[in-house]
Amino acid sequence: MATFKNGILGPFKGKVGKVVGYELNGQYVMRGIGYGKVNRKPTPKEQANRKRFAIAQTWLQPLLEFLRVGFQDYAPTFQGFGAAKSYLLNHAITGTYPDFVIDPALVLVSFGQLEQAVSSDVISKQPNTLTFTWEPGKHVYNDRAMFVAYDLEEGIAEVDTSAAKTQNKTGTFFLSKDFSGKEVHVYLAFVSEDRKSRSNSQYLGKVRVL
Repeated sequence: MATFKNGILGPFKGKVGKVVGYELNGQYVMRGIGYGKVNRKPTPKEQANRKRFAIAQTWLQPLLEFLRVGFQDYAPTFQGFGAAKSYLLNHAITGTYPDFVIDPALVLVSFGQLEQAVSSDVISKQPNTLTFTWEPGKHVYNDRAMFVAYDLEEGIAEVDTSAAKTQNKTGTFFLSKDFSGKEVHVYLAFVSEDRKSRSNSQYLGKVRVL
């Protein structure tokens, strides 16, 4: 049974025949059910798209916690993991099927209007730590830095979505022992204290953790 909103011509919630209506991110959508499995062989284009989606999903999965903050307001009805995957698919995959490659330097793990750092750097000076330094933009208020350390070989990442205040110009990221001696890909971004605004992330390259 389905219920109508705003009369017979409005959106509905529930099941009507082989169609289900529901609300997703503030919009009403419909999907078909019960049509059975399609047995035909996928086209080369479909195979390529499936491969691209699969590697994007795998690459972003360790960053799920961070992406919920970093891509919170990517679009009114598109945010978090799904928004980050959309950006990656459109901007950060290179190569041709089946040899697609994700370029970490082209990936964004945060998207927004806050100013990025004018300059930034990261080094490992002590065991299991990363020390970030940056020069803030001109319009910095009470924002905080956000850190990502991603070990692509092992498929693990550690994140901090509420690190040092931006105006401090430096912050230390304490990692678990799993990262000792590993080479990690590092990202820096900024978020407002009220969590309503964020910057585009900046890729700081690869660093070997002591």
